Amino acid sequence: MDIFNGNRKLEEAVMYSIDWGVFLRHNLDGPIAPFMYLFNGEERQTRVLMTDGDPIEYAKRVLAKEEKPFQQFVIGMEGYLRDDKNERVDSIIVQGFDKTQENGVALGQMFEPKEKNGTFKKIEKITFLGNPELPLEIENLDNPNYSVEEIGFNAMALKFSELTQYLAFFTHSNPSVIANTMKRFLRSKIMDSNADSLSGRFELQITPGMINHDDFLKFLVLNAVEEERKLPHGIEWEKRTGRKILLNVKHGDKDYLTEFANEKQEVKDKPKSEEPKKIEAKYSSFSVQELHQEFIRIISIPNARTNISALTDMTELMDEYEKRGIEMPNKKSETKQNEQKKPWWKFW
Repeated sequence: MDIFNGNRKLEEAVMYSIDWGVFLRHNLDGPIAPFMYLFNGEERQTRVLMTDGDPIEYAKRVLAKEEKPFQQFVIGMEGYLRDDKNERVDSIIVQGFDKTQENGVALGQMFEPKEKNGTFKKIEKITFLGNPELPLEIENLDNPNYSVEEIGFNAMALKFSELTQYLAFFTHSNPSVIANTMKRFLRSKIMDSNADSLSGRFELQITPGMINHDDFLKFLVLNAVEEERKLPHGIEWEKRTGRKILLNVKHGDKDYLTEFANEKQEVKDKPKSEEPKKIEAKYSSFSVQELHQEFIRIISIPNARTNISALTDMTELMDEYEKRGIEMPNKKSETKQNEQKKPWWKFW
């Protein structure tokens, strides 16, 4: 059952919004303020719904006066849902809509608040709450576009002793898409028929320069991978193989999680003569002109977003631009008429 009726844009908007609500709440000692997101292509606007009444009714009045264009909108709030014992449980609840569809989607995520036991904890999976009616007049379009930009993803199997470990790259502008793709990737490998040949080591790298809210991305990603390995199939794999699922997660040069080092501590220290020399950054000796030429070379590679070598090179190149405080070529060039508004290289 597709609760989003084939509308991938609405799906991404709703999942982003419920993740945002959970992120806002996880470090607070009290309820979040109701909020609303307006989505129009790649543009996203936030509205705080400061009201003592019904946030949905208040959102209708805000939408009636809204001057910014939008195609999808999601209303988020804190409330309560009932568990299987019919007890009230604190929850983040969102209702998302597309102006071209009669019905939207309502979802809820139950949680145990930080103020209860000192630690925030999600409870069970996201709950589907129904398909509420669009609170606005429907916008009739002949061929509405519900497609989204697919994630740039590639994974490479590497040998670790006689076992297999994975290096995977994830490239997208939506933190929720990154986190959910990581979960699916880990699950696919742990539940694969050849899972017993895994070392349990996964290196997961997120391409920098796509997401500005680093704290939000880190929260989602670390929660996603931790939840996945604590599910029954992860626990059963560790018990069956006698190995641990170990994760290294990076966003560019930022280490979100480093667990391989724990395993290396068991190995005796090598003599200093055997220690590897520090490798100089690949592009550190390049002139600015050479950096620009390399940038153009990479984005000209056919199917670059699924080319692991191109992804690796672009990651290192973006790091070098950032270290030097130099703007990348796309930020200097204006979009030509009749071309896409997003950066011309942003197929990553």
